[in-house]
Order: sequence, then C-alpha cells, then structure tokens
Amino acid sequence: MKRIVIEAYAIATPYVGVGEFCKQLGNGLSKQAPMLRERYGIEIYFIVPPSFRGCFGHEVHYLCMPIFFRHLLSFYPFKTDLFHMPHQYCLFKNLRHASKRLMTIHDINFMYEKQGKKLARAIRRFEMKVKQMDYTNYISEFVKEDTNKHFHIQAPGRVIYNGVTTLTAPCEISSRLPEEQLPDNFLFHLSSLLPKKNVHLLIEMMRFLPEQNLVIAGNWNSDYGRMLQEKIKELPTHNVYRLPNITEKEKACLYASCRAFLYPSLCEGFGLPPIEAMKFGKPVFLSNLTSLPEIGGENAFYWQDLSPVSMAEKIRKMLPIFYSNPTHAEQMKQYAERFNWNNCVNQYIQYYLEILAS
Repeated sequence: MKRIVIEAYAIATPYVGVGEFCKQLGNGLSKQAPMLRERYGIEIYFIVPPSFRGCFGHEVHYLCMPIFFRHLLSFYPFKTDLFHMPHQYCLFKNLRHASKRLMTIHDINFMYEKQGKKLARAIRRFEMKVKQMDYTNYISEFVKEDTNKHFHIQAPGRVIYNGVTTLTAPCEISSRLPEEQLPDNFLFHLSSLLPKKNVHLLIEMMRFLPEQNLVIAGNWNSDYGRMLQEKIKELPTHNVYRLPNITEKEKACLYASCRAFLYPSLCEGFGLPPIEAMKFGKPVFLSNLTSLPEIGGENAFYWQDLSPVSMAEKIRKMLPIFYSNPTHAEQMKQYAERFNWNNCVNQYIQYYLEILAS
C-alpha cells in the first residue's frame, strides 16, 4: 500500500482560512478514502493534535503528537510515498522518510506586511520550505505569479482553486445586537479587520452614502479594530453597525439579508467571502487588486479608484443596475458554483495520483 500523509494541525483553527482549507480537504479525502484504497492501493494519513484524532472519520488514519513535540515526528521511521503540506505556514516541517513532497501556497503576504528583520526571517523560512518540495500548487494564478516573481521556485506547480462552502441557515442575528436592531436595508462587510482589508475606507465612504447602511462583522479587539471604532463614532451619518465575530448561521443570515457585499482588500490570495456572497446571488464590490479580479471574474463590480467618494458613486450607480434585471442574481449564483469543495478535492486527488506515478 502507498501512503499519503497530510499535515493538518490547522484543523484546530477552523475559522481561519488555512484551518477551513484543512477541514474541507480532510473531509473530502475521507469520503473518497475507500475508493483510493480499493482502486489505487492508497492509504490516507493526517497529522493532527491528539484531541483531533478521528476528526475526519474512520476511513483515514491519524498520526497524533502534541504541538510542542511535533519535531519528533520527523524522525518517526514511517515510509511515506507523498507528504503534503497544505499551506506554507505549516508548523510541522518535514518527514524524513517521504519519497515526494508537495506544498500548497496560499499567499506570500509576508512580503508586503513585514519589514526589516521580521521580513528577512519570514523569507528565510519560506525559502527553506520551498527548497525541500518536489511539487507545489497555488490557490490562484495570482499567487503563482506573485510567488514566482519574488522567489526562484524550481519545483513544478499548478493552480487548484479553493472550494467555497454553500451556506444555508435560518436568520439568527438580532440577538447579537442588544441595543439596536439591524437595519432592514444594509451593505455588508466581513473580514478579520486587518489593515490590509481597507475597512477604514468603507467607513469613510458612508459619509457619502447617507441613504445606505453598512454592517461590518469581525474582530474589533486589535489596534486597527479599535481605530475603526473611533472612526465610526466620528461619522455624522450614524449608518455603520458593528458585529463581533459571527457564527456560520449568522454569516448565512447576513449574506441572505444584505443588499451587497463590499471587499476593498489590498492583498488576497483567493478571497473567500466574495464568493460566499455570490452564492446568495448578491452583488459584490471589490478592489481591482491582487487575486480579486481573477476570482470575481466579470460578475463582480470593481473599484478602480479606492477613494471614499468614488467608491460611494460606484455603489450608487451599480446597485440599481444589478437589481433592475432579475437574471443577474441567478448568473451570480451559477458563476460562484464553480468554486466548490468537491471539485477542489478531486483535483488534489488527481494531482496526488500524477505525483505518485511520476
């Protein structure tokens, strides 16, 4: 039997992008594990924290190690035909007895977010990982081009787009706002509220959209989050509403209820929230930077000028156009369906098989 080992420590953080990716990849592979065993003689193993043993069901195997002792697994006398690092931030670095190694690269945001010694350290770590790889893959064409522009990647690679979960749930949101109810008509933004998400521009934009409301959901406890709260207080329009980190059910409710989803991000390897909103047939307004035009395609609206006045004018102009044609929402849903986890997992399986056969 051949063995494929996948490092899945990130399963412990399922609400972070790489955690969601590991969760969906693991669930998808576990469903196809019997087929892989019977047809190709392949067994799937996941490296997970001890408390997550069994998280992907009983058709796959688990290598469990407390996170602080994870380096001991490098010396484990375990022959592996393929070792997959599902993201570039994997805590577990290598399997010494692996015949082939594959790494999925989600972004190289550290090149734009870090400076000085921190940047140099991040570059060294990334280069060390990439040099050990026999194969790579990227979550978008942008990430592939961006990575190869900054680094000399010798390992062959391909692009496999992430899947996006289709959310369905009843509304369960009003109880999260004890002092005020959500407006009936609102624009929506959801993110980690990091500076690269450009949320401050959305708040400033609302000065010029007094007839609209904006709901922002995310983590408000960072320095940037607290700065955003001060900006909201300074608005004369009082048309921005805050929500904390939300549940999957609440997220589905907000997507279903909003008039449009806004995402003026400066740096994205893929951009999951815009596709989630598209699956609800909602118009999305995006920056025209990094991977967002590739992911949003011709179905999204793009801000060419990221100034609050221009952003407001774009929304005021394009919202009526979108809602004047009932077919636009259905077109949006059909486009978004191309990004599903079944397609993603099947492409990884095909890649695994090609690597094992090479």
